Amino acid sequence: MAELEKAELHDCDRGSKLTVLFNPKEFTVEKQVQWTQKEGAMNDEPPEEFTKPTPANLTVTLHFDTYEEKSSVMQYTSQVEKLALIISKEKPRPPLCKFVWGKFVFQGVVESVQQKFTMFLRDGTPVRCEATVKMKKAKSAETGKK
Repeated sequence: MAELEKAELHDCDRGSKLTVLFNPKEFTVEKQVQWTQKEGAMNDEPPEEFTKPTPANLTVTLHFDTYEEKSSVMQYTSQVEKLALIISKEKPRPPLCKFVWGKFVFQGVVESVQQKFTMFLRDGTPVRCEATVKMKKAKSAETGKK
C-alpha cells in the first residue's frame, strides 16, 4: 500500500520547506467578492454594484506532536512562525509561501499564525501544538512603504 502524501509549507523566498507531521483533517478556501449598494437608489432592495475583486484566503490547522520523542515541538512550530516574520533588512517583509498537499497548491502570503500548545512534559517542554495558518492568495510579494 502506498504511503499517504504529506502536506508541506514552502518558504519561496528562503527556499525552505516544512513537511507536516500529520496531515490536516480539513482546510478552508474562501473567496469574497466586494459589492456596494448603488448610490441614490431609493428602495428597500437597491441594486448592487461590483467594486473590486479580492484574493482567496486559505485557513488550515496543522497538528504537531513530539511526545513519543520527548523533544520540544517548537523545532517545528518555529518554522511555521517564521513564515510570518520579516525575511531580512534587504527584504523587509515576510516571505511568499506555498501550502502544497498532493495536487492542491495555494500560493500566497501568511496573514496570521496562531499556535495553541496543548501538551507538555514534566519540565514544561511543549510537545503538542495546533498551528492555524491563514494565507492570502498572491502571485508575488513586495515590500511596502518604509
